[in-house]
Amino acid sequence: MGYKYCAEGHIMDPSWKYCPVCLAPLAGWLLTLDSEGKAHKFYTIHEGKSFLGAGADCELRILGQGLSRQQAYITVIDGLCSIVDMGNGDGMKVNDVETTRSSLIDGDLIQFGEAIFKIKLL
Repeated sequence: MGYKYCAEGHIMDPSWKYCPVCLAPLAGWLLTLDSEGKAHKFYTIHEGKSFLGAGADCELRILGQGLSRQQAYITVIDGLCSIVDMGNGDGMKVNDVETTRSSLIDGDLIQFGEAIFKIKLL
């Protein structure tokens, strides 16, 4: 069965006219940071649960950063944001503290192996 993709890269059923992920309210962005701490790419985060990883089924599909197929998921509900590591990779650090789950606030740094991200919430 063939799939199609929305403008953000989410997998859609061929019969869908609109992407259900993109219809959810915008909650913020996940920025990829280089070794100097400068952002060079961003991914939109919507209300609800968003899987993060290299897999085609992830709402936050991040390639070339050494992430597993489903590395973690970010949940945003009523303005509260959290992240849970799914245990499929090198582990996770939030603000340089190793953890498997954490609440997030605007500006927090998330690290998986060598990949570093910054969360920007509305």
